[in-house]
Amino acid sequence: YAGDDGETYLFYDNPAYDAFWSVAQELDVPVYIHPAAPVGQRYEKFYKDRKYLVGPPLSFANAVSLHLLGIMTNGVFDRFPKLKVIVGHLGEHIPFDFWRINHWLEEVERPLAAKAGEVFCQKNIYHYFQNNIYLTTSGHFSTITLQYVASYLGPERLLFSVDYPYETIENGCGWWDGDAESIQKALGGKKAYYDVGRENAKKLFKLGPYHGCDA
Repeated sequence: YAGDDGETYLFYDNPAYDAFWSVAQELDVPVYIHPAAPVGQRYEKFYKDRKYLVGPPLSFANAVSLHLLGIMTNGVFDRFPKLKVIVGHLGEHIPFDFWRINHWLEEVERPLAAKAGEVFCQKNIYHYFQNNIYLTTSGHFSTITLQYVASYLGPERLLFSVDYPYETIENGCGWWDGDAESIQKALGGKKAYYDVGRENAKKLFKLGPYHGCDA
């Protein structure tokens, strides 16, 4: 999101992107927000001396969570209530701060925004996660973490994914197949396991029958 020169920061909650979001909603297609490595001054200031935090350890989550929370709080989902956004890595750390984020936005920031007459989201963040956002398991192969996220969102908002080439198919599928019994318990049963494993994606992407789709 740093523009062609690597220095011009672009944020998708800016009204300039409303035309894009409008078309995505009209076409009823989901938009996947995926991080990229920091470049330019952002890398120099934040990560040059912390290079091992670039990517999955930290920078990916920092970048996407900033964008996603900005999209929520600046009213993109209010302007386009049927918009669908997919985020990987089980939510880029956000679900683990659900209570704290929501508490501060609702109890502190919302009154301040109202007093100042500023634009602020109409709903709380739980609403947007439960109605506009899908999370994938990409690169986050932890059954207990999956159970935690599902307890907030339900299995219907989750999609199995691997995150290749950052993660191997063997690791992702090895977890999903090898820990199937525990994952089924975590999600609430065998149906939910298959929903997250394939049915939710088939429905979201409007996929027709294909080889092995019901195996």
